[in-house]
Amino acid sequence: MHGDLAHRAVELADALLREARAQQTPDEHAQARKLARMMADPHGKELTIALADQAFRSRRPERIADQLAHLLERYGVPQYMDWWERVALLLGGAMAHYLPSLVVPPIVNRLRHETQNVILPGEEEDLRRYLAERRSAGLRLNLNQLGEAILGEGEAARRLDAYLALLARDDVEYISVKVSSVFSQIDLVAFRATVARVAERLRTLYRAAARHRYRHADGRVTPKFINLDMEEYRDLELTMAAFSEVLDEPEFLPLSAGIVLQAYLPDSHRAQRTLTEWARVRRARGGAPIKLRIVKGANLAMERIEAAVHGWPQAPYGTKPEVDANYKRMLEYGCRPEHAEAVHLGVASHNLFDIAYGLVLREARSVEPWV
Repeated sequence: MHGDLAHRAVELADALLREARAQQTPDEHAQARKLARMMADPHGKELTIALADQAFRSRRPERIADQLAHLLERYGVPQYMDWWERVALLLGGAMAHYLPSLVVPPIVNRLRHETQNVILPGEEEDLRRYLAERRSAGLRLNLNQLGEAILGEGEAARRLDAYLALLARDDVEYISVKVSSVFSQIDLVAFRATVARVAERLRTLYRAAARHRYRHADGRVTPKFINLDMEEYRDLELTMAAFSEVLDEPEFLPLSAGIVLQAYLPDSHRAQRTLTEWARVRRARGGAPIKLRIVKGANLAMERIEAAVHGWPQAPYGTKPEVDANYKRMLEYGCRPEHAEAVHLGVASHNLFDIAYGLVLREARSVEPWV
């Protein structure tokens, strides 16, 4: 980082943090403290994630009761919870088998309350109300379908239908999709055949995005936006190939779409350069800009397991300073005006200093409309 920009980024991060704390409500402060405790409680975090997934997935109290007992036996009662929550969860786990219809609903409701800021309700009326409230507040939302890895083409078809249903809604502008969620038979040995099958699914989604337009609050009407998420390292080249090949087709030249790159992978900066060179050529042909969202990466545990099982080095960098340096390298490359015009940049990080650096860098490079 250039010295002046780094100094300005530190000052801006300090100002943002002070302002955020000044605006924080007592409830938000309590929630932040609880979240910090959860992050320091590995078993509690794993139980909460598993319980949220399984409690929201089933509508049968008996099934949820069975899973609650299993998860409590496996992980124990989370230490990050308040004492009365620990007691209630322990009693609920003991009583759920005997009175599931009485005990389970309060537990599920409490869990929904705890996660309401990050997990949206799937019920039609609640979801529509939430989206309307956020739109009236001037916020734009990116919706992502929760769910485990798919196991077959039937499940992939159902997930694809769920994405298409979201795109058809008049109150949804932007969705995120993983390639592995719409095609189950990924075979990297048969790379070209797999790219062709994935491309078929992407065409279906992109056609729906182009067909179902979104009306913004200011009256503008644009195609829906689809962002391709990245998860496993093995999917990087496949996702890039399917993304660029489909968007290179004449039918999709006018369509703007996005892709995510993870800075904890050493390959990501090379991938960024490749995508940028391709996008600039596509733009010169009259194509729309693409969007690149840069994240740190959230699949480290699985990548380590994958490496340990096969006896090879892990794909991500081994240290946080390396990840942070690569993130800033990608940010600097993406903020060059000749790149940002063709590849709009999304700066996604929990690190306030990264956000601040992105803000001062885009101002210094005069690329605010694209970053």
